[in-house]
Amino acid sequence: MSVWYAIPSARPVAEANRCLGEWSRMGYKPAVLIDPMKPFPQADRIIEIAYRGYAQAVNCLVHHVLAENPDCGWVVTGGDDVFPDAKKRADDIAAELTEHFRGTFGVMQPCGHRWGDSNGAYIDRAAGSPWMGREFCRRIYGGKGPLWPEFTHMFVDEHLQCVATKLGIFRQRHDIHQVHQHWALPRPGERLAPSGRMPEFLEKANSPEHWRQSKAIFDRLRAGGFAEANDLLP
Repeated sequence: MSVWYAIPSARPVAEANRCLGEWSRMGYKPAVLIDPMKPFPQADRIIEIAYRGYAQAVNCLVHHVLAENPDCGWVVTGGDDVFPDAKKRADDIAAELTEHFRGTFGVMQPCGHRWGDSNGAYIDRAAGSPWMGREFCRRIYGGKGPLWPEFTHMFVDEHLQCVATKLGIFRQRHDIHQVHQHWALPRPGERLAPSGRMPEFLEKANSPEHWRQSKAIFDRLRAGGFAEANDLLP
């Protein structure tokens, strides 16, 4: 059973390769979506297409990965600033999840990286770097892909967690450490100071306008009880 790491990437190739190399080293197969005419990072699968938002990018990658690799049991997503657990290999985690879910109809979020605020770790509240099983990806939303396509960036991870929880197929594992090297992560020894500056390609996705638009989508779906997943209820 293979495990793929499927992400869009906009960082300089050297930075992306540092991230993707760690995933490869731990037994994952990277699949990357990049904008046309951009330099290719090192990955097992590259899709060159105009970026139309995070959800659509991941859904596109998942579609190709599953169609081309019948042995793919799990797809992980995140970003080119997320790094895998350095002590537990992909096939070991995949075997444990397949046993737990009795197949691949499930979603798991590693929660070992405890970066957060006064309300707790951010990763407890949203599936920001989830493991998504093949059957979940294949069946959810009528086969359109594992992420709700209306979301461009914000709230897509919280929505995924809510939908998987509604379906009774969501699991959090605090023993698995997927480290998000976020630009705002405090420096060692500094609780609040950010470690860097927001990358330019993230500025639009983190704007107040985008946040309001995305929250409106999420609030509408939540008010409807996440009915978009009702066809998969037991």
